[in-house]
Parts: sequence; C-alpha cells; structure tokens
Amino acid sequence: MHLRTMKYIKTLTILLSVIFIIAYSLNNQIFKILKYRKPTTQTFRNFPLRKMAASKKPFYFVEIKTNLKNLDTLKIDYFGEGLIPFSEYFDKGKLLAFIVIRNDSIIYQKYKDTFREHTVSNTFSIGKTMLSILLGKAIDDGFIKDINQKVIEFIPELKNKPNFNSLTIKNLLEMKSGLQFTRTGNGVFSDLFSDEAKFYYSDDLKRDLQNVKADTTNGTKWHYSNIDVLFLTWVIERASKKHVSDYFEESIWQQIGAQYEGSWGVDKEGGLENSPSSFQCTAIDLAKIGRLFMMNGKRDSVAILSTRWINESLTVSPSNKHNTSKGWQKSTHQNYWWIPQDNAKEGDFSAEGLRGQRLYVNPKTNTIIVQLADDGYGGFPYRKISHYFF
Repeated sequence: MHLRTMKYIKTLTILLSVIFIIAYSLNNQIFKILKYRKPTTQTFRNFPLRKMAASKKPFYFVEIKTNLKNLDTLKIDYFGEGLIPFSEYFDKGKLLAFIVIRNDSIIYQKYKDTFREHTVSNTFSIGKTMLSILLGKAIDDGFIKDINQKVIEFIPELKNKPNFNSLTIKNLLEMKSGLQFTRTGNGVFSDLFSDEAKFYYSDDLKRDLQNVKADTTNGTKWHYSNIDVLFLTWVIERASKKHVSDYFEESIWQQIGAQYEGSWGVDKEGGLENSPSSFQCTAIDLAKIGRLFMMNGKRDSVAILSTRWINESLTVSPSNKHNTSKGWQKSTHQNYWWIPQDNAKEGDFSAEGLRGQRLYVNPKTNTIIVQLADDGYGGFPYRKISHYFF
C-alpha cells in the first residue's frame, strides 16, 4: 500500500476516534446513534429493560404437528414487485417468524434458523398499540376519566408551556398534539439530529419531553410521532401511580396467559418506558394480544378489557379517516392500530412495527397472524393468507 494512502487512513482513523470520544463526552445520545444507527430486533439487549414475568396461568394454543397447508407456493403481492411465492417473501423480508392461528389452533408456523417459539424480539411500534390497550385499561380501572382530560392534570410540570395547557389525551391518542417531531431516514447527518433518534436513545425521557416545542395548534393536524406516545406513557404512569410495564404485566400480560417473559425498554434504571419503540415479546405471546381482541376483551368468561374500548379502537372515527392511506388496503391509524378502510366485510385490523413486525387479526376467518422480521417491509398479504387457510 502506498505510504501516503497509509498515512491518510491512519489520520482518518484517529480523526474518527476523536469524533467518537467527543460525541460520547458531550452527548451520549449522539454516541449511541453513531454506534447503533437503525436498531435491529435485538438491539434492545444493549439497554436497560423492565421485564414482565410469564403468566402463572399460561394459555396454550393447540399445536398441530404438521402445517395444515404448504404456504411456500402461495403467490402474494410484494410491495410493487408483483406476485411472488410466499417462500420468496419470507426470504426477501428476512422474516424470523410467521405464525397462522385459527380457532385457537396453530395451523402454520415457520421460523428462520435458530429463531424459535421462545425467542424474544423487539416489536418496535407495536409497543404503541400495547400502550393504547393499557390506556383503555386505565379508563376501565378509573385511573383516567376519559380521553378528553387534559395532559396537565397529570403532568403539571407542563403548565404554561405553549400548546400544553389545552393538550388532551385524545390529541395524543390521535397523534394530533401539534408538537415538533422529526423522523429518521434522511441520511446519517439528518438522523443524528432527528427527534426520532434522540428519543429512542435518550437516557432521560422526561427531561427531553419537557423541552419539546409546539409546531401547530393541537387537535388540527395528524403527524405520526413517537413524542405523543411518550407523553401518553407519562400520563398513564402518573394516573396509575405505577410503571407502565408493571401495570401492563399485572392487568394484561398475566391475564392473557403469556407463556414467556416480555419486557419494555426504559431510558434508565427506574425511568420511563420507551413505549413507542421498545416492547419485546415472543411471537406466540403477541398472538394472545390478538386473541384478546378477537374474544372481545375476555379470556374464557373473565373480562380483561372492556368491549367499549375495543370497539372505540377498531372503529375509524371520521376525524381520523383521512390521516393516512397506507398500502393497497388504505389503512388508517386509529388508537395506534392500523385499520384498512375497505374492511367492512372483513373487520380486520393490525398492529405494525419497524422492519416488518406485524400482528394481524381477521374476525371473519377467525385468524390471527404474527410476523416478526429483520427487514419485512413488503406488501400486506395477511388477508389473502387468512382466506387461504379458511
């Protein structure tokens, strides 16, 4: 190698090392962003967690020893590439797990390499849906009167800040807070200073939330934002006087019969849950959340979540209908669920997370589908698959 080239590489290495040291000393968040960039389904293991114990009364789906049908050859639409076999969809999306459950029986399951039923994985934005469920439970339990309550009733520290005196729980649930929030995906430099990365890697969420600024009048404009979910997390913590993960564990996780341990990422020991982006569980236990909604909030004859909240969550309100039009199914965001606008005949709905995490429920076919993935962005094949097994 040329001497000048070697000197250049050495100088560059030293310079990058100095940048990393300065970044770490001045801002631990920037250091984390540089180190981890876009998180994977296993990045959560590098940060503080608050765990949820497996249920003392686990629920077990019936497991059929052989898959009911061979799904590999079924042709499905893949995100602008036309029809491809499911086997190719599985590989392209770097799927880790794909489970189909009908009538409480596992009729199809496929795992990647060493990934198995007991493997815990980050579900990313499905954590938003879990928080929405917990909000409904907090209302059921009387900790919160209704979604029209003002946020400052629970977080008085926010009084006299622009936009906060009129901010309601409903604004947060509809993602219409009007608060500034920038997302990642526009390059390394942009990601370094994006709100999405800042809050994902924050070591003090409550501190950072108190520095958020207003952008538009609350209640007027939908903007997909993790900040709204974090404020709602704080509200539920204050209302229930419990950590969100502890409250979820006792009121939902234990009740649905989770077989395995789950967890929530937190900013620090004793801190706030990173609920928009760090909810970890196994695929089979995620399916039990779908079952809870399929069974109208009950396990056997015991009510876990009110039917009223389930109906509110799955019925698209007129003010939300045109928030977004995601995919061919034109999904709308409602209470942190995704509801296809053409689902009058199906009644189907889904929870969705970064990199292709999916929980799909179809009451018409009595089907629950769970997909965990490392890069599964393509398509919405779940409705077709649910009918394939019907």
